[in-house]
This record gives sequence, C-alpha cells and structure tokens, in this order.
Amino acid sequence: MECWGLSKCESWLYWSLMIQILVVWQTQGDCIEEERNALLEIKASTYDSKMDHFLPTWVDHGGDCCDWERVNCNIITGHVTDLFLYNLRGMNDVDMELQSKYQGNKLWPLNVSLFLHFKELKSLNLSYDFLDKEMIMKTGLGMLSSLNKLETLDLSKNFDLDNDILPSLTALTSLIVLDLSYTGLNGYFPINEFAALENLEMLDLTQCEFNGTVEIQGFERVPILSKLKTLNLGSNEFNASVMTFLNNLSSLRNLDLSNNPLSGLFPVQGLAKLMNMEKLDLSYTGLDGTPNIQVCKSLSRLKKLESIVISHNNFNKSIISCLSSLPSLKILDLSYSVSLGESFPDQELPNLHDLEVLLMTNNGFNGTLPMKALSSFHYLEVLDLSDNNFAGSIPSSIQALSSLRVVSFTNNELNGSLSDHGLCELKNLQEMDLSHNMLDGILPQCFNNLSSLKLLDISSNRFRGKLPPSLIANLTSLEYIDFSYNKFQGSFPFSSFSNLTNLQAVQFISANDKFEMETEDPIGWIPMFQLKVLVLSSCNINRHKGSVVPTFLLHQHKLQELHIPHNSLEGNFPNWLIENNTNLEVLNLRNNSFGGIISMPFYRNSYMRWLDISGNHIINSIPSDIPEFLPNITHFNFSRNAFNGVIPSSIGDLSELQILDLSDNELSGEVPKGLLTNLSLLSILKLSNNKFHGEILSGNLSLGNIERVHLDSNYFTGKIGIKSKNKFEFMTVLDISNNFFTGVIPSWISNMGTIGAFSQLVIRNNSFKGRFPCGTASFSFFDISHNSFSGSIPSCLNLRHVEHLHLGSNRFIGPIPSFFRNLTRVLTLDIGNNNLSGIIPEFLGDLSTLRILLLRKNKFTGSLPNHLCQLSDASLIDLSGNTLSGSIPSCLRNITGPKYLAFMKETVSSYPISSYYYYKGVLDRQFTSNDRSEMFEIQDEVQFTTKGLSLPYKGDVLDIMSGLDLSCNKLTGEIPEELGFLIQIRALNLSHNHLTGPIPVTFSNLANIESLDLSSNGLTGKVPSELIKLTSLSIFNVSHNNLSGRLPEMKAQFGTFTETSYEENPRLCGPPLANRCKTNSLFTNPLVEEDTEKWYNIDMTSFYASSSSTFVVLLLGFAAVLYTNPHWRRRWLDRVEDSSSHNHRFVDSMLENVCEFFFRDISPRKDPKTLLQYIQSMGIELVFAE
Repeated sequence: MECWGLSKCESWLYWSLMIQILVVWQTQGDCIEEERNALLEIKASTYDSKMDHFLPTWVDHGGDCCDWERVNCNIITGHVTDLFLYNLRGMNDVDMELQSKYQGNKLWPLNVSLFLHFKELKSLNLSYDFLDKEMIMKTGLGMLSSLNKLETLDLSKNFDLDNDILPSLTALTSLIVLDLSYTGLNGYFPINEFAALENLEMLDLTQCEFNGTVEIQGFERVPILSKLKTLNLGSNEFNASVMTFLNNLSSLRNLDLSNNPLSGLFPVQGLAKLMNMEKLDLSYTGLDGTPNIQVCKSLSRLKKLESIVISHNNFNKSIISCLSSLPSLKILDLSYSVSLGESFPDQELPNLHDLEVLLMTNNGFNGTLPMKALSSFHYLEVLDLSDNNFAGSIPSSIQALSSLRVVSFTNNELNGSLSDHGLCELKNLQEMDLSHNMLDGILPQCFNNLSSLKLLDISSNRFRGKLPPSLIANLTSLEYIDFSYNKFQGSFPFSSFSNLTNLQAVQFISANDKFEMETEDPIGWIPMFQLKVLVLSSCNINRHKGSVVPTFLLHQHKLQELHIPHNSLEGNFPNWLIENNTNLEVLNLRNNSFGGIISMPFYRNSYMRWLDISGNHIINSIPSDIPEFLPNITHFNFSRNAFNGVIPSSIGDLSELQILDLSDNELSGEVPKGLLTNLSLLSILKLSNNKFHGEILSGNLSLGNIERVHLDSNYFTGKIGIKSKNKFEFMTVLDISNNFFTGVIPSWISNMGTIGAFSQLVIRNNSFKGRFPCGTASFSFFDISHNSFSGSIPSCLNLRHVEHLHLGSNRFIGPIPSFFRNLTRVLTLDIGNNNLSGIIPEFLGDLSTLRILLLRKNKFTGSLPNHLCQLSDASLIDLSGNTLSGSIPSCLRNITGPKYLAFMKETVSSYPISSYYYYKGVLDRQFTSNDRSEMFEIQDEVQFTTKGLSLPYKGDVLDIMSGLDLSCNKLTGEIPEELGFLIQIRALNLSHNHLTGPIPVTFSNLANIESLDLSSNGLTGKVPSELIKLTSLSIFNVSHNNLSGRLPEMKAQFGTFTETSYEENPRLCGPPLANRCKTNSLFTNPLVEEDTEKWYNIDMTSFYASSSSTFVVLLLGFAAVLYTNPHWRRRWLDRVEDSSSHNHRFVDSMLENVCEFFFRDISPRKDPKTLLQYIQSMGIELVFAE
C-alpha cells in the first residue's frame, strides 16, 4: 500500500506540473511588439537595398518574431535573448578579403540604440557585417550597458572598427564573452579598457595588430581579468615579454599565442605558472630551441594541459623529450617542423604513451611508415602524417592501432596495393585520406566493412580496374567521398550511392577516357540522400545513353555546388537545375554541348555566386534580368558560346561581380559605361574575340580596382584616355591587341601595377605611334608589335624580369640596345621587321634562357657571331632578310633544343573556384576547383615562316616547334655538314644566299624536319638519295641552283614533290622532271655512286687478261677458217693487198673526223676520268651492264 501511495503521489505531482506549464504556455503571447518593431527597424537599416532577401522571414505579417531566423527567445517571457546577425551578406572568406580591400560605401550604418529594446538580450553577434565605425561612435556601444543580461558580444571581422570603440566597451561589465578578432585594433595592448571587464571569461583579439609587450603598471597587486579562461592573441606582434602579463591570469585554461614573434627557447618557465592551462597554441612563433631536461621537468606542474600546438617552428627532436614531462598530454601538433630531421622520431615519441591525437604533417620525413614506433600508442585516435616523403606500402600492421578514428597519409610517396588485412581491420575508422600518393591495384573489397567511415578520399593515385558498386553500397555512414584522378575503367552506376542517407559531397574527376559514370540505371531510381556538393568532371556521363543530364538531380534540392563540366552533355540548357536548388551557390557546366537559351529562375536566388556555362552552344542574347534574379553573382563566365546582341546595361548593376568573361561569342555594339564605372569589385574583365566597337578607353578613364582587362580581337577604336581618376595600381594585365586603337600611349600604361608586382601588356596590331613612354612598371610580358612606334628602342623601360618581349613590326631604328644583356629571364625576343642596323651583338649568346630569337627583316650586317651557338635551348631562330655575310658557323650544331617545357603553363588555370562548402570533420575539407583546360594566362605568339608560309604559333605549340631561318642574306661558303645534327629541327631555310658546294648527306639525320628550303644558291653536285629517309618532310625546295645528276627515287615523301622543287637546275634529270636521264651502252661495267668505287678504278689485271683471252680466241678461230678453206684464204689475201693501198688515207681521215667531232675538247692522252666528266657534262648518262 505504501508503495502504491507513493506512486499515486508522484503521478499527482507530475500532472500538476504539466498543468502549470500548459497554463504558462497558453498565457504566453507572441513576441514582444516593441521588440518586433525593433527587429524590423534593424532590417530596414541595412546598408544595401538587396539586403532584404537575407532576412526573408523578418516581415510584418503578424507572426511570432521568435520564429524568425537568427532570433532566439525566452520560451516563458517571449523576450528576445539571442540575435545572430553575423555575415548577413552570406560571403565566404574570399569575398570578405575583397570587401576589406575595397569596402568603400559598403558599410552598415547600424544604430546601436535599436538594441536597447531587447531587455533580456544575452548574446549579440554582429560579425562579418562591415559596421560603420562613425555610426557606432555616434550612438555609442556604452549605451548597451543598460542591457544588464548581455553576456556575449561578437564584433569580429568588422574591419572598420578600431581603438576608438574601446572606451565605450568598458561600461559593458556584464560581458562574459567578447570577440574583437579581425578588426582594426592596433598598437599597444589596452590593458586599462579590458581590466574593467571583470566578469570576462573569453576574450578573442586574433589578428588585431597589437605589438610589443603588455604594460601592467598599476596592476601589479590588483587581479587582472581574474575570471578569464580563454584568451586568443594569435596573429599579432607580441614578443616574449608578453609572458609576464600572462602569468597574472591564474584562471587561464586556453591560450592562443600563435603567429606572434616570440622567438627563442620554448617558454617553459613562463608556462609553468599557468597551472590551470588545458590547451596551448604556440604555432608560427619562431621558437627554435629547447631548455635542458631539468628545466623541462617544471612542466610537470601543468597537470591539466592536454593539448599543445607547436607547429611551424624550428624545434629539433629534443622538444619531444621535453614535452614528455607533461603528465596529461593527449594532443600534440608538431607539423611543419623541418628541423626534426628526415627520420621519424621513433625513439622519442613512444615516451608520450597517452597520446590520442598526433599531427606531424609536412616535416620532410622519409623512409617507410613508422608502424613500430606508433604501435606504442594504444589510445591513438587521430594520426596525420600527411605531406611528408614516406614511401613503400601501407603495412598490414597498422591494424594494431585499433582505436584509430582518423588517419591521413595524403601527399606522400606511398605505393603498392592495399592489403586486405590492414586498414580494413580498423573498424572504428571514420575519416581516411590516402590522396596524392602512388597507390595502385584494385581497391580491396573489404573496404565495405568500414561501416563507420564518414570521409573517404583516395584521389590522385593509380588505382585501376572497375569500381565495384558493392564497395560503396555498404558504407552507410559515408558523408564525403573523392575518387578523382585515378585509372578506373568501365562504367559505374551512381545509383550505388542511393541508400547512403548521410551523403553530402561526391567528387569524381576522371583521368582517362575509359571511365563512364552511369546515372540512369535502373530507370527511375530515387536517391535517399540530399547532396550539398557534386563534382563529376570528365566522366563521360551517360555516354552510351545519349549524354543526358542525370535525372536523379531532379530530386536534389539542397545542392550548394554542382560541377559537371567536360562531359559532352547534350540537349537544351537545363534551367531547372537553378530553379530546383534554391541554395545553389556554384553551377559549373563548362565544356558540354548544351544548346538553346538560358533563362532566369522564377525566384530570386541570393546565394548564387558562381555561374560558368562556357564552352557550349547557347544562343540568343544575354538575359537582361540577371541582376534581378541573381543579384549577388561574383563569377560570371558565358564565354565560348553563340550569344549575340549587346551586353545588357543591367550587368553594370551586379555590384558583387568580380569576374566577367564574355569572350568568344558574337556579341556586338558598345560596352555599357557602367561595366567599367559601377563595378567596384570587378577584378577580371574579358571581352575578347567578339564584335564590339566604340571608344571604350577614351576620355577620363576610371577602371576602378580592376586587375585584368582583356579587350583583344574586337573593333574598338579611338585613343586611350590620358587622364584618369586613379593610378591603376591594381591592374596587372592589359590586352587590347588586334583592334583599331590610335594615337600615342599615355604614361599610366608604363606605370600600371604595384611596385614589386609583374605586369603584362599586349597592345599588338593596332595603330599606335610615336615613342613609347618610360615608367616604373615591371613587365613580364611586353608585346607592342605591329604598330608604328618609332625612334630607338627605349632603354628606360623596366624589362629586367621580362619573359616575352615583342617589339617587332614597328619603325624602331638604331642598333640593338646594350641593356638587352640584362634580359636574364627572357624566353622570347622579337625585334624583327624594323629598321634596326649594325651588327648582331655577341651578348645575345649569353641569354641562356632564350628560346625564340627573331631578328628578321632589319638592316643587320656583319657575320653570324659564334656566340649564338651558346643558345643551346633555343628552338626558333630567324635572322632572315638582313645583309649578313660570311659563312654559317658549324657550331650551330650545339643548339640542341629545349630541355624543359616553357610555354605550357601546367599549374595555371582560368578561375580557381574557392568553394563555399566546408566539410566539418577532424580533416576539414573545402573544394577548390582548378580547371586546367581553361588557360587564363596570356599565351605567347610568334610568326615564323615554314613550308613557304608565314604562320602564327601560339601557346604550348612553341614547346615543340623548332626552326632555323637564315634566308635572304649574303652568306657564302659551303653548308656545314654539322647542321645535319640538329635532329630536333622542323624547319630549315637557307635560301636566297650565295652558298656553294654540295648538299650535306648528313641532312638525312634530320628525322623531324618538315620544311627544307635550300633554293636560290649556288649549290652543286647531286641531291643525296639518302634524303628519302626523311619521312616527315613535306616541303623540299632546291630550285635555282647548279645541281646535277639523277634525282632520288620518288618514294616516301619524295613521291609528293613536283618539278617546282627542282626548277632552274638544268643538269638534273629524272622524275618528276621532264628531263629524262640519257643512257650510253658503250661501257659494260656499272657506274656506281661517286663516293663509292669509280669505273676507272677496275682491276686492270683482270681487264687485260679477259681482253687478251677474247682476242686470242677470235684470232685462232679466224686462222682456222682460212686454214681449212683455200678459196677464202686466197680471197682474204687479195683483199688485204687492195685495201692497204686504197683505203689507208680514207680510214685515217674518218677516224680523225670522228675524234674531232666527239672529243675535240679533250686530248686523247687524258685519263678516262676526264673523259667521263666530259661526257656527263654533255648530259649523257653512261649506263653499264653487269
């Protein structure tokens, strides 16, 4: 009964309490009307007319304001207790950096008095809001002191706030948490102001530019900040003396002194007094030494210290022995400590046997993974050895670390395949990063046993084979997966992910064309996940099913980033992708085959930052309502499509725009003025290869803070404005080539860019004239070719760091300037097509980096300097069209060609995407997309004559193009046979000189040659038949010489050459010429090549023996006939007698006339060689039978 009664009593109390709660709940009305109105006034005070969409629920429709976003209320009283107004503009760190640089009129004039209506306000977060300091000072933060419940105030990342606000803060004595990080505070530490905040437990002053020490005079015997538990002083300029101040903070538990110039020894004695310390960060402090072990023992007093970060310093291994005195150490970060040596500290680390987290990234360790040393850490949960030089395989003994939750070996040199009895045995593993190694083989099927795995990154390895769907399907905890840049083949069904309900991010960038991502099998499958990020680049999506857009995306509504470039996807532009995902921030559809038109969504997407649809077939005009529906777009790339019409003037209203690329379309008209004047954040403008016209750069220029301007290949006209409203200090690239600009160059172009930064200027192919002005700009790319600049080449230009220098096709006069000897980084030097004169200076041969030297069509005289032979890496040399004389140096064989790629910018991409999505784990992740197919750097371009045509060569083609052009000069002598060793050369032109002698047989070694022009010289001898081996030769010209003999057989490439290749060589014969090679049967021995055995060098003994034998046989036969037949014998004797008297004179005369007719220029006593030469000079071919 007693027990029953107790239960009854408890039941009665329970229901009484519930009734009271219900009564209170029923009596509570909506939020306080006064506070609702104050919230609406705060919204109305926002500094941007577009801010309203960031607080869409803050509307006066009679609802409960406690249900509004970013607002928390007391559930009993209805009063507002928390306001989270941070980052109302929704910017990422990149945006914030730009805003802090160009904030201008973007500040929020917030009236602080509006917060006085919130009597129970406990927490106020105004970070990332660009508060206007003048307005803050006008209303005063001190009035917030009436909010006696205010405990948390966050003003961080408001760059306009400075020391002037500090006095008003002293009245806020109720504050427990104060965050002033990343503001404009600076100078000496304001101890007086902060000392007044006696209840403060957390103070964050990160990156406030405080310097020196902290003066505590007057506070020696007075407790300072006695309740302070967390102090963040990172990224300031405090020195080691700050420890004196810190010793007074007896309650301190968490201390961040990172990125301060403490320097010297590890501050053991200063830290030993902070006995309540739990977490300590001394990274980036310049510490480089360790006290002796006796001093280190005082660290044993820090019994609560569990976490210490001392990365990015210069400690050696003795620091580990020192830290072993800490009795409770569980977390150790020794990353970026290169002074630890190349070997892992496997002797010292085991002393820290209670470690749970070990971070030792980027220390330069080599050898194999130190499993023996790591096996002593029985409690180790997090192991990060990334960015070292560990090699070998991942040993199966790693399974001994059974407590591991997180492991990262990224950016090492690990190789081999993964064992079935290693990583697969770590059942507690949640995050695994093996990316950027050389691991290969097939992914082990046992991975599907890692059911706790949340993050899996195996990108940038050499895994091959087919991805088994079953490996993925069982990883039900998976949130983040990256399989990019491997060698997987075959198709993979994306539906394998369908049951992974926690999946947030998938990244798969294929490294070969043998992989296909299949998204339509089975038909109609519906995913159970809602992705935030999807990257499927170069994956041949649905290649065998019509290259359709994945239909499962119809069921995705939370995407923040979608990247599906380089997939040849077809059909009309998928406008529904934007409409379907209201939180979409990045949409990358570049390099597909979408057609049709693009239209804006039916709602206003305030989150969209990045829109790239370049490289498709989209038509029609650019939508004029983009600013209305995508008001916060920052990166806008519509290039390489078929857009026509004009640029809508409304584009000038995109105030957040940073990059605008409309190049390679069919746009026309004039560029809207607002595009250059209104967009204060615009850093890149690219309008190349369109049909724009007008005087875009005339008048009083104001290009804001723009860094790169590309207006090339249009129809722009007019002069460049001389007066400007700024100094163009941010501009680093100006490309206005291939237009119709006129006039002189204003001085600001020679002074653009900041001191110390390299600029790029490309204004070729316009109609500029006069002298180029001097200035301070340091150019790395300087192209003013194809204009009408005159005078001498200006020596006042800062070209010391130039890599590509193009001055060709102007009207420059005088010699090559001596300051060219200082061009120590030059790759391309083009001064052709001018009126330069004098000799070619020898110092050009000292420019060891030179790849391309173009001096054609000037008035240079003298001989070719042997110093040019020192340009061993040169690939293109053009000295044609001058008056150079003398012989061709044989040392040119030393120009062996480039040994590395110079024109292919492997690491440069168009617009690297800094992601807005972060994966929050122990291994934080942020996507960064660098699309290497989109080269954004200005590519070098040169003209070079080959195959009879002057052709442009651009970009990475220049790494493989090789040629030598010495044509149209007055060079004499024979062609050096050493030129035949230029095996890399593709074009050789020695035409229109006075060269003599034979064509070198060594030219048959020019295996890569495509064009060989030796025409219009005085070459003699034959065309070597060995040239038939030149299988790449497509142009061959030896016309207008004195060559003779039979042409090579019409085989291989020589079968393609016509008679024009040989014209005006009358002594050449054989196909394709009409002049047939004549034969002579008087000789019976074969005529062989001139450089082999000659016909007159036959074995004379054999010749006389065979001749004598023949004569004797004929004589004996004739004698036998006369002997056996008396009648014939009588007739023969009578005939001999008559002939001897009557025909003696006739025979003599006949023989004399014949000899005189045929051999009148030769003495009969000349040797047979002379006779043969004479016969050949008459065009008679002697053919000998075997």
